[in-house]
Amino acid sequence: MRKRPVLLIHGMGSSYEHNWVAPGWADLLRESGREVVGVELPGHGADGRTGDPTREAAQVVLDAASDSARVDAVGFSAGGYALMVAAARKPEAFGAVALLGVTDSGLRENRAGPATMNAVADALLAAEEPAVGVPRLIRRLVDAAGNDRALVAAFALSSQPRAGTADLAAITARCLVVEGGADRGGPAEQVAAAIPRCSRIVLKGVDHFAIPRDIGCVDAVLRFLDGD
Repeated sequence: MRKRPVLLIHGMGSSYEHNWVAPGWADLLRESGREVVGVELPGHGADGRTGDPTREAAQVVLDAASDSARVDAVGFSAGGYALMVAAARKPEAFGAVALLGVTDSGLRENRAGPATMNAVADALLAAEEPAVGVPRLIRRLVDAAGNDRALVAAFALSSQPRAGTADLAAITARCLVVEGGADRGGPAEQVAAAIPRCSRIVLKGVDHFAIPRDIGCVDAVLRFLDGD
């Protein structure tokens, strides 16, 4: 049976190349017989300098999925939240989805507000980087990935929809949630429970930013995608 194409959606501040090509995901998926489609978040990656950085990320995912009858997809962090919205909005477009680094605190009904994204944007636009914290990590990630700080800041400040538990119930794709046991964002129990055909694994001792490069994560997702 021919395998479905797989979309790879990176996290905030990263890019397709940085998040998926450098750690080997793209090569491993191609070797397994998959067509790989890299999806850049607005304001990020190779497409970031020409597109609208405030565009809805979920729609970008759906636009990438529209070239095929059905796709599989892997999304990390901000890319995972965009994938959740896309898979709930158009369930028939997705066969299997893997959500990495999404947490219950990122659900629409649990979000504390824009303070974190404001802090990230401030860090990206400041003359000097913050001394500590997630905003500093994001700024360094933006630079390492070769992104434009101002464009990523615009994306961080944009109004991006988030899925709630009621939305997740509409997802018909097989789903795998991969959680870092040391992710300061917290667990993903509600996320996994709200999606009808979902399993969840916890990577012991792995923090948020290390999830995509963890060999246990890579192995689990590749096995999951080939589980049809």
